[in-house]
Amino acid sequence: MWVILALASAALFGVVSVIDKRLLDHHLPGVSVLYLWIALVLSFYSGLVLLLTGLPLDAPRDGLGMALVSGLAVGIGLALMFAGLKLDEATRAIAITQINPIFVALLAVFFLGETLVPAQWGAIALVVLGTMLISLRNAPDRSLLLPTRGTPILLGSALGLGVGFFAAKYALESLSIWSVFALQQLGAALVFALFARPSVWRQLALVLRGGNTLLLMLLGEGVLPIIAIILGLAASDLGPISLVAAVLGTRPLFVFIISTILSTARWGLMEESLTRQALGLKLASIVLIVVGMVALGSG
Repeated sequence: MWVILALASAALFGVVSVIDKRLLDHHLPGVSVLYLWIALVLSFYSGLVLLLTGLPLDAPRDGLGMALVSGLAVGIGLALMFAGLKLDEATRAIAITQINPIFVALLAVFFLGETLVPAQWGAIALVVLGTMLISLRNAPDRSLLLPTRGTPILLGSALGLGVGFFAAKYALESLSIWSVFALQQLGAALVFALFARPSVWRQLALVLRGGNTLLLMLLGEGVLPIIAIILGLAASDLGPISLVAAVLGTRPLFVFIISTILSTARWGLMEESLTRQALGLKLASIVLIVVGMVALGSG
């Protein structure tokens, strides 16, 4: 069951990524506006859940703290990813951040007592390799292995995302999904709120006047990601986080599928490369991901 939930979460996040790409390319003046909107949305949902369910003050303090740490770590991980995008090629940057399931697996083994057999380590490696390759627009070369100015930041992003997944699993041991959701989103909102300069507030007010922009903002960062987050937490609650994180990391697979469909002549909404070389690389990536997913599911 956790595999289905994690795949559904990854698929929804894939849709969110495509919508965000469309917003940033055609509707928003900068990423800070999107950050501010995300902070407002997450704060709203966090406050709503806490209002309806209440804060479990009788719960262990370490569980409450780890739920908040989870959100802070995810927020920092995403912020570092966008910072790395400014210093490195986008395709290489995204590929590096896909190693976060490795960090999750290591943390889960050492601190949560999860055990992985060699076949499961191999399956995680296949999924990670596949998601890294599918993030590349062109065939990878040796430069992918060479460090750049953005490499430490991108590795920090992968670590932040990994710590976020791990902390959420730790918190779920003593808290309900809704309590972890509320505190996690509060933590992430605090990070994104750091970009809320007065000029960004004015820009957000202007772009929300556009009907199409408002619709995409509500759908792409107001509804779908919340459902995806809840599905991801449910999967984390039911399954071993070392394996759940690998499945959640397949988001680039769904981004590629959706982007490819929208890049065809019939739609023309995206600019995904449809050359034979690019499609061949993506096909090889999909094979790796599918093989890894089958191995994880059968384990």
